[in-house]
Amino acid sequence: MAPIPKISEPICLIENPGDKPSSVNEEAKKVLENISQPLVVVSIVGPYRSGKSYLLNKLSGESEGGFSLGHTLSANTKGIWMQCIPHPKKSGHTLILLDTEGIGDVGKANQQNDCMILSLAMLMSSAVIYNSKATIDQDAVKKLYTMTGVHRFITETVSKQNDQDVQTDDDHMLPLLVWTLRDATLKLEINGRPATADEYLENSLKDITPVKTPRTQEQNRARETIRNFFPKRKCFVFDFPSSDKEILGTMDHVSETKLQSTFVEETKVFYEFILREVPPKRLKGGAVVTGSRFAHLLQSYIDVVKRQDIVFLESSMSDMFTNENRKVMNRSTEVYGNKMSTQNVNSHQEFQQIHEAAVEEAVQGFNKLYIKHEKSQEEYRDELMADLLKKKDEIWKMCEDSSLQRCNDVLGQLKSKLDRNLKENKYHVPGGHEAFITDKNLIIQEYTQTRDKGVKAEDLLKEFLSSLEVIEKVILKTDQDMSATKSKIYKVTDRFDTEQLTNYIKSYQLPHESFNRVLIQLFGFAGHGKSSFVNSCLFALSSNSFNDFAGEATSQGGKTIDRRGYKLTNSITIVDNRGLSKMDSAEEWEIYAQLCNCVPLDEIVLWDKSQEERLSLVTRRAQEKRSDVIVPVLIYSSQQSLSGEDFNNIKEFLIQAKILTRILPFIVLTKSNVANKSSLKDKFFAMGMENVYCLENYIVSDRLALRSKHLNILTILYDILESVNFHTKTRSDFQNQRQDWLSFLMMKAGTMQ
Repeated sequence: MAPIPKISEPICLIENPGDKPSSVNEEAKKVLENISQPLVVVSIVGPYRSGKSYLLNKLSGESEGGFSLGHTLSANTKGIWMQCIPHPKKSGHTLILLDTEGIGDVGKANQQNDCMILSLAMLMSSAVIYNSKATIDQDAVKKLYTMTGVHRFITETVSKQNDQDVQTDDDHMLPLLVWTLRDATLKLEINGRPATADEYLENSLKDITPVKTPRTQEQNRARETIRNFFPKRKCFVFDFPSSDKEILGTMDHVSETKLQSTFVEETKVFYEFILREVPPKRLKGGAVVTGSRFAHLLQSYIDVVKRQDIVFLESSMSDMFTNENRKVMNRSTEVYGNKMSTQNVNSHQEFQQIHEAAVEEAVQGFNKLYIKHEKSQEEYRDELMADLLKKKDEIWKMCEDSSLQRCNDVLGQLKSKLDRNLKENKYHVPGGHEAFITDKNLIIQEYTQTRDKGVKAEDLLKEFLSSLEVIEKVILKTDQDMSATKSKIYKVTDRFDTEQLTNYIKSYQLPHESFNRVLIQLFGFAGHGKSSFVNSCLFALSSNSFNDFAGEATSQGGKTIDRRGYKLTNSITIVDNRGLSKMDSAEEWEIYAQLCNCVPLDEIVLWDKSQEERLSLVTRRAQEKRSDVIVPVLIYSSQQSLSGEDFNNIKEFLIQAKILTRILPFIVLTKSNVANKSSLKDKFFAMGMENVYCLENYIVSDRLALRSKHLNILTILYDILESVNFHTKTRSDFQNQRQDWLSFLMMKAGTMQ
């Protein structure tokens, strides 16, 4: 509940200037608008100078700054004044005290004001205190009757039957009447027996019997009207507060010890009754009145009294209830929207389940706050359901849009490799369909495992797979056509026929399916022609013009500082390893790491890794599963002599390479147009090498295609493949060598500085 706005003293609520129509004080209205608590509204009416303000000040607990008492003969309170305080007895409620201008002021130009003020007090209040003096006589009853200007249409609305004990909804609008009889000197007796104050009041409101004259009939009508309009009644009789006139003029400022003890005790009983028994103000249908509702109805109360037509009030109440119920519906819709928007859903079924739970919560919230009036709760619920379904459609659209964005992002990342391969026609080769299916299934698997893709995940995957159907058919047809051509076995019957050699190399397949590819590993000192040999092999196997794919070395030495792989065919990859500067202990480990395929392709090779880095690299590679057939090839320039330390280091490397790969290394002597090539060949033969070739590479400055050059290059590749065929057919433990590689590298990493 919102706190009660602090006001230091009573404030005018209804301004009644006399010469102008009554109006609502906007400042007081703003105070009420900020009160969300239920109101207990107590108003006091009666003749001026009858002590009304004193009783209200007792209820508010104010001894200073309360309602003005005044002590002159002119009425001091004009219009209706209001004081707001937290209810002393009802937690979470606000007590509104209304002090009205005194009736019967001879200074008033228009005595109809008395009727208007009393009528307003009746409409606004939970309880009306009618303050009169001395006795309840016919004159006092007549004044109360004539001032109830709204009694005609109120009593018609209530339409209570004398024999009905059941309270109707409209009874909530009728205030409690508390008749306070001040300065009473009479002895409370009825027909000579003692009577209570309540019995005295009821006796005063009984019909006069027998009815004999129009006058007595009118008197009975007044009594009946009061009884019907105030079905709940209470009476308090107060003795004189004091016989001292000075004290009577300043009662709020004197101690209770100076007042008559009977008056003080009667005041306490009155105070306790009002705070304990007066209920919260309610409207038609039983809806409790809050400060904001009270502020909304103030002008309607004035209009009702002016026009003597309750339709104005009922219409205003209907508008207010409609607006408040609409606010409740909006809050329920907002609760639904917040609950739905914060959920991550991945299917329509899941969305529907959350929707149903959220609807139930929203409807329950509406049912708790719904305000009953002429429009049924079912009608509002139907409107609420329409709002919720509209909100559901909006949120579903948001879920779809968000999911589409998320799924497109995920799928875009996963299919980038497939898109690139399609663009480069890498699936339009023998075996391409199987590779395509593998890549496609990997996308599906990773896409399915990705969480929180939203409600469009399945639909988008279906669209993606549908978009691949035509492409897949084309790849399958191409694969079948090329495989039919490839299934033709190419044989080399003439080693000098370049076409036969080319067809054999391009169609080459490893003898066993357990092997992925042939890895031709090139080693040698920087600037000896490894990169040029790669370019020459690519040129010899293609029908295109020469290209410097590998990056030809300059006169200052080799350019390659990383380990690069070049695909000659689907089954053969040639690797340009980083060139050596000196085969010392720092370079040695990296040479063997490249040889054993432990260093990833297309990464920079550094000679100065720490021992921990080398061990970590071996450990990571140990987790991978590879089945490549490695063929070591040493590239050495014929322009360089081979002796001393280099001779011993190369010999040791070639012997170790044979042990690790199970294949005798190949030696390619580049720039072989020099005279010392024969002696160089002899040195390699002396090391135990059998496959030694002399070759003049294609280079950028000498790219003219010659049959002799092509034949030399193709012959080397052909002999490499024949060596692979021999070793893979005769050795059953070929794949187990991988563990030997890793053990060797671990040992080397532990012994090298």
